[in-house]
Amino acid sequence: MKRFFIQRLEGLLLLGLGLMIFKLYVSGYLTKLIAPKMVPYALAALFAFLVISLLRMKKQKQGEQHCDCGSNGESSSSALVLKYSLFFLPILLGFILTDFTLSGEVLAKRGMAKQQAQMVSSYDSGKHANGEKISVNDDNYFEVLDDLLNNLDTIEGKEIEISGFIYREDTFTKKQMAISRLSMSCCVVDATLYGYMVNGNVEGMKTNDWYTITGTLKKGSYKGEPVPVIDLKDSKKIKAPEEAYLYENVQIIQ
Repeated sequence: MKRFFIQRLEGLLLLGLGLMIFKLYVSGYLTKLIAPKMVPYALAALFAFLVISLLRMKKQKQGEQHCDCGSNGESSSSALVLKYSLFFLPILLGFILTDFTLSGEVLAKRGMAKQQAQMVSSYDSGKHANGEKISVNDDNYFEVLDDLLNNLDTIEGKEIEISGFIYREDTFTKKQMAISRLSMSCCVVDATLYGYMVNGNVEGMKTNDWYTITGTLKKGSYKGEPVPVIDLKDSKKIKAPEEAYLYENVQIIQ
């Protein structure tokens, strides 16, 4: 019976994995763990897990009349349950948990990504930095940031509007914060924090809350590197977007 017991455990394990992926997909949480470009692969895995699990369960049922004389009895079965429980626990958490965003403590340990201007860009340099007002959105986030990094000497006094969540580090003063976004290339493990340093009356703005801010740009520094800094003029608290990650053009700034 040991062989068939293993087959049943493996079938249940694969079935659980498939159902977990399905639950994350229909609930919209899947893209909080993997980038949209990886979703087709996850759905293919979902289909494969379900098919293989059914085959394993069917094979076990058909073979029940045979005897596995090499079985070690209950002690062996208990050991197998313990071993396979290491796989069932993450599946259980996948069904129970609903918040898959990175915590403030994790972000603080990672810090903001090192921002360096790129010498070659796929767009017109100065396109955003030379405008009267710079409006940053999900589609142009990295393009704008790279453009500003390439034109730090000409951005003084330019007005900017941007949305993101509030991020702070222990080294920041009471008048400092960062308006930040998380980017993802493949999965949450490679999530990277990007942001703009902000100076002004920011003490009442709670860390991790989402805001739309407007301000004026100037050249500043972060950890010894020249970066665009925003002098805060106005802020408005907003709800966190359903899609909190940025996915495209992450390669522009690294």
